[in-house]
Amino acid sequence: MERSTYTVTHHGLLIGLYGKTLEEHLGEYGLDIFANAIMRYAHERGQRMRKRAVRDGRRLDHETFLSYGELQIPSSPEDYSIGSESPVYTLCCHRCMWQESWARYGLERYGALYCRYVDLHLIQGFHPDLAMITRSALGLGDSCCTFSYVGYCQTPKSRQRIAAVKKELAGQYTKDFLYHCGHLVNSFHTCISDILGEETASLITRRTACDFDTYTKDGYSKDILAEAQQDFSEI
Repeated sequence: MERSTYTVTHHGLLIGLYGKTLEEHLGEYGLDIFANAIMRYAHERGQRMRKRAVRDGRRLDHETFLSYGELQIPSSPEDYSIGSESPVYTLCCHRCMWQESWARYGLERYGALYCRYVDLHLIQGFHPDLAMITRSALGLGDSCCTFSYVGYCQTPKSRQRIAAVKKELAGQYTKDFLYHCGHLVNSFHTCISDILGEETASLITRRTACDFDTYTKDGYSKDILAEAQQDFSEI
Protein backbone atom coordinates (compact mmCIF):
# COMPACT_ATOMS: atom_id res chain seq x y z
CA MET A 1 0.00 0.00 0.00
CA GLU A 2 1.08 3.60 -0.56
CA ARG A 3 2.04 5.40 2.64
CA SER A 4 -0.60 8.02 1.92
CA THR A 5 -3.27 5.29 2.11
CA TYR A 6 -3.01 5.22 5.88
CA THR A 7 -5.10 7.78 7.73
CA VAL A 8 -6.23 8.83 11.18
CA THR A 9 -9.14 6.40 10.70
CA HIS A 10 -6.70 3.47 10.61
CA HIS A 11 -4.85 4.86 13.63
CA GLY A 12 -8.09 5.11 15.59
CA LEU A 13 -9.14 1.62 14.56
CA LEU A 14 -5.81 0.17 15.65
CA ILE A 15 -6.09 1.85 19.06
CA GLY A 16 -9.61 0.52 19.57
CA LEU A 17 -8.76 -3.02 18.48
CA TYR A 18 -5.79 -3.25 20.84
CA GLY A 19 -8.12 -2.30 23.70
CA LYS A 20 -10.77 -4.76 22.55
CA THR A 21 -8.28 -7.61 22.22
CA LEU A 22 -6.73 -6.96 25.61
CA GLU A 23 -10.12 -6.87 27.29
CA GLU A 24 -11.27 -10.06 25.56
CA HIS A 25 -8.16 -11.92 26.70
CA LEU A 26 -7.62 -10.44 30.16
CA GLY A 27 -10.80 -8.68 31.24
CA GLU A 28 -10.43 -5.61 33.45
CA TYR A 29 -6.71 -6.23 33.84
CA GLY A 30 -6.40 -6.04 30.07
CA LEU A 31 -7.88 -2.54 30.15
CA ASP A 32 -5.35 -1.53 32.80
CA ILE A 33 -2.55 -2.73 30.52
CA PHE A 34 -4.18 -0.89 27.62
CA ALA A 35 -4.11 2.34 29.65
CA ASN A 36 -0.46 1.70 30.51
CA ALA A 37 0.35 1.20 26.82
CA ILE A 38 -1.38 4.48 25.90
CA MET A 39 0.71 6.34 28.46
CA ARG A 40 3.91 4.78 27.15
CA TYR A 41 3.06 5.53 23.53
CA ALA A 42 2.21 9.16 24.29
CA HIS A 43 5.32 9.65 26.39
CA GLU A 44 7.52 8.32 23.58
CA ARG A 45 5.97 10.76 21.13
CA GLY A 46 6.62 13.62 23.53
CA GLN A 47 10.22 12.51 23.98
CA ARG A 48 10.82 12.64 20.22
CA MET A 49 9.44 16.19 20.16
CA ARG A 50 11.77 17.08 23.03
CA LYS A 51 14.82 15.64 21.28
CA ARG A 52 14.16 17.65 18.13
CA ALA A 53 13.58 20.84 20.11
CA VAL A 54 16.81 20.38 22.10
CA ARG A 55 18.73 19.66 18.91
CA ASP A 56 17.33 22.86 17.41
CA GLY A 57 18.23 24.92 20.47
CA ARG A 58 14.64 25.67 21.48
CA ARG A 59 13.31 26.32 24.96
CA LEU A 60 11.30 23.42 26.37
CA ASP A 61 8.12 25.40 27.00
CA HIS A 62 4.50 25.42 25.87
CA GLU A 63 5.24 27.48 22.78
CA THR A 64 7.78 24.97 21.52
CA PHE A 65 5.45 22.09 22.36
CA LEU A 66 2.70 23.72 20.30
CA SER A 67 5.15 24.19 17.41
CA TYR A 68 6.74 20.73 17.28
CA GLY A 69 3.78 18.37 16.93
CA GLU A 70 4.15 15.25 14.78
CA LEU A 71 0.52 14.92 13.72
CA GLN A 72 -0.85 16.42 10.55
CA ILE A 73 -4.57 15.91 10.01
CA PRO A 74 -6.99 17.66 7.67
CA SER A 75 -9.14 20.22 9.47
CA SER A 76 -11.35 23.23 8.88
CA PRO A 77 -11.39 26.51 10.83
CA GLU A 78 -14.69 25.54 12.45
CA ASP A 79 -13.12 22.39 13.90
CA TYR A 80 -11.32 24.43 16.58
CA SER A 81 -11.97 27.42 18.77
CA ILE A 82 -10.15 29.14 21.62
CA GLY A 83 -11.94 28.80 24.92
CA SER A 84 -9.66 31.29 26.68
CA GLU A 85 -6.21 32.78 26.33
CA SER A 86 -5.78 34.10 29.86
CA PRO A 87 -5.13 33.24 32.63
CA VAL A 88 -4.88 29.76 31.05
CA TYR A 89 -4.82 28.97 27.35
CA THR A 90 -7.71 26.62 26.57
CA LEU A 91 -8.27 25.07 23.15
CA CYS A 92 -11.59 23.53 22.11
CA CYS A 93 -11.83 20.84 19.42
CA HIS A 94 -15.30 20.38 17.92
CA ARG A 95 -14.48 17.52 15.57
CA CYS A 96 -12.28 14.50 16.31
CA MET A 97 -11.46 12.06 13.54
CA TRP A 98 -10.33 9.48 16.09
CA GLN A 99 -13.77 9.61 17.69
CA GLU A 100 -15.35 9.26 14.24
CA SER A 101 -13.26 6.14 13.67
CA TRP A 102 -14.21 4.61 17.03
CA ALA A 103 -17.89 5.35 16.40
CA ARG A 104 -17.70 3.88 12.90
CA TYR A 105 -16.33 0.58 14.22
CA GLY A 106 -18.17 0.44 17.55
CA LEU A 107 -15.00 0.92 19.60
CA GLU A 108 -15.91 4.04 21.59
CA ARG A 109 -15.34 2.23 24.89
CA TYR A 110 -11.62 1.94 24.15
CA GLY A 111 -11.32 5.36 22.59
CA ALA A 112 -12.51 6.87 25.86
CA LEU A 113 -9.45 5.48 27.64
CA TYR A 114 -7.17 6.90 24.96
CA CYS A 115 -8.75 10.34 25.40
CA ARG A 116 -8.36 10.13 29.16
CA TYR A 117 -4.61 9.45 29.16
CA VAL A 118 -2.90 10.44 25.92
CA ASP A 119 -2.47 14.22 26.08
CA LEU A 120 -1.10 14.65 29.59
CA HIS A 121 1.49 11.95 28.97
CA LEU A 122 2.35 13.42 25.58
CA ILE A 123 3.24 16.82 27.03
CA GLN A 124 5.03 15.31 30.03
CA GLY A 125 7.13 13.23 27.66
CA PHE A 126 8.15 16.58 26.18
CA HIS A 127 8.87 18.06 29.63
CA PRO A 128 7.79 16.64 33.00
CA ASP A 129 7.04 20.10 34.41
CA LEU A 130 4.43 20.91 31.75
CA ALA A 131 0.79 19.88 31.96
CA MET A 132 -2.12 19.79 29.55
CA ILE A 133 -5.42 18.83 31.16
CA THR A 134 -8.17 17.23 29.10
CA ARG A 135 -11.25 18.79 30.71
CA SER A 136 -13.72 17.27 28.27
CA ALA A 137 -13.52 14.97 25.25
CA LEU A 138 -15.79 13.86 22.45
CA GLY A 139 -14.51 10.36 23.14
CA LEU A 140 -15.83 10.64 26.71
CA GLY A 141 -19.27 11.68 25.49
CA ASP A 142 -18.80 15.42 25.83
CA SER A 143 -19.81 18.01 23.23
CA CYS A 144 -16.19 18.94 22.46
CA CYS A 145 -12.61 18.27 23.49
CA THR A 146 -11.23 20.95 25.81
CA PHE A 147 -7.51 21.18 26.53
CA SER A 148 -6.14 23.50 29.21
CA TYR A 149 -2.42 24.28 29.09
CA VAL A 150 -1.62 24.74 32.77
CA GLY A 151 0.77 27.61 33.43
CA TYR A 152 0.54 29.04 29.91
CA CYS A 153 -1.18 32.25 28.94
CA GLN A 154 -1.32 32.93 25.20
CA THR A 155 -0.78 36.45 23.89
CA PRO A 156 -0.65 37.98 20.40
CA LYS A 157 3.16 37.88 20.58
CA SER A 158 3.26 34.22 21.59
CA ARG A 159 0.89 33.35 18.73
CA GLN A 160 3.23 35.15 16.35
CA ARG A 161 6.25 33.27 17.71
CA ILE A 162 4.50 29.90 17.32
CA ALA A 163 3.44 30.77 13.78
CA ALA A 164 7.01 31.82 12.93
CA VAL A 165 8.50 28.55 14.23
CA LYS A 166 5.92 26.47 12.36
CA LYS A 167 6.70 28.40 9.18
CA GLU A 168 10.41 27.81 9.69
CA LEU A 169 9.94 24.08 10.30
CA ALA A 170 7.62 23.77 7.29
CA GLY A 171 6.19 20.45 8.45
CA GLN A 172 9.54 18.65 8.44
CA TYR A 173 8.81 16.93 11.76
CA THR A 174 5.28 15.76 11.01
CA LYS A 175 4.87 12.05 10.31
CA ASP A 176 2.40 10.16 8.15
CA PHE A 177 -0.09 7.74 9.66
CA LEU A 178 1.76 4.61 8.58
CA TYR A 179 4.56 5.83 10.83
CA HIS A 180 2.14 6.58 13.67
CA CYS A 181 0.43 3.20 13.30
CA GLY A 182 3.81 1.47 13.30
CA HIS A 183 4.87 3.34 16.42
CA LEU A 184 1.60 2.42 18.13
CA VAL A 185 2.17 -1.29 17.47
CA ASN A 186 5.80 -1.07 18.55
CA SER A 187 5.01 0.74 21.79
CA PHE A 188 1.94 -1.30 22.71
CA HIS A 189 3.66 -4.60 21.93
CA THR A 190 6.70 -3.65 24.02
CA CYS A 191 4.52 -2.54 26.94
CA ILE A 192 2.52 -5.78 26.88
CA SER A 193 5.70 -7.83 26.59
CA ASP A 194 7.26 -6.07 29.57
CA ILE A 195 4.23 -6.96 31.71
CA LEU A 196 3.07 -10.34 30.38
CA GLY A 197 6.01 -11.68 28.37
CA GLU A 198 6.78 -11.87 24.67
CA GLU A 199 4.56 -14.89 23.96
CA THR A 200 1.42 -13.14 25.21
CA ALA A 201 2.39 -9.86 23.54
CA SER A 202 2.83 -11.66 20.21
CA LEU A 203 -0.56 -13.30 20.62
CA ILE A 204 -2.27 -9.97 21.34
CA THR A 205 -0.55 -8.21 18.43
CA ARG A 206 -1.34 -11.03 15.96
CA ARG A 207 -4.99 -11.04 17.02
CA THR A 208 -5.20 -7.26 16.75
CA ALA A 209 -3.61 -7.32 13.28
CA CYS A 210 -5.98 -10.07 12.15
CA ASP A 211 -9.01 -8.13 13.37
CA PHE A 212 -7.62 -4.97 11.74
CA ASP A 213 -7.53 -6.74 8.37
CA THR A 214 -11.04 -8.07 8.93
CA TYR A 215 -12.35 -4.56 9.54
CA THR A 216 -10.47 -2.92 6.67
CA LYS A 217 -10.72 -5.84 4.21
CA ASP A 218 -7.48 -4.67 2.58
CA GLY A 219 -4.62 -6.42 4.38
CA TYR A 220 -3.22 -3.16 5.68
CA SER A 221 -1.66 -4.72 8.77
CA LYS A 222 1.28 -6.20 6.82
CA ASP A 223 2.78 -2.77 6.14
CA ILE A 224 2.04 -1.58 9.68
CA LEU A 225 3.79 -4.59 11.24
CA ALA A 226 6.80 -3.99 8.99
CA GLU A 227 6.82 -0.28 9.92
CA ALA A 228 6.75 -1.25 13.60
CA GLN A 229 10.21 -2.83 13.41
CA GLN A 230 12.12 0.47 13.42
CA ASP A 231 13.57 2.28 16.42
CA PHE A 232 11.00 4.97 17.25
CA SER A 233 13.30 6.71 19.70
CA GLU A 234 15.35 7.86 16.72
CA ILE A 235 14.66 11.31 15.29
